[in-house]
Amino acid sequence: MKYFLIAFLALTFLLSAQEASATNLRGRIVRYDPYSGRLFPLYNVRVDFWLWNGTQWLNVAYSVTNGDGFYFFNNVAPGYLFKVQVFNAYYPLQQPWSVVNVLPPYFQDIPQIST
Repeated sequence: MKYFLIAFLALTFLLSAQEASATNLRGRIVRYDPYSGRLFPLYNVRVDFWLWNGTQWLNVAYSVTNGDGFYFFNNVAPGYLFKVQVFNAYYPLQQPWSVVNVLPPYFQDIPQIST
């Protein structure tokens, strides 16, 4: 029983250390209605995720917005430059590009995109 407890604690420690080496990114896409002055979430919109590997930009993943306009990219390694592409436009709009950080509780928000 003692060895089982030690093995369980060691496995728990290794898994928690592995989780800390990645983060989750989330963002939201909304549309501004000039008549009502309100923002409405856009759903079912494709969002492409681009990473800079040191020599070129790579399109490594995509996500689709949910009913609240949110999109997610899970288990992204920290330290990379990234940008997202929505409707053939890249965000952030200006350089420098965003950097993937690991922040407790291990998620990073991408600024809201208004189309």
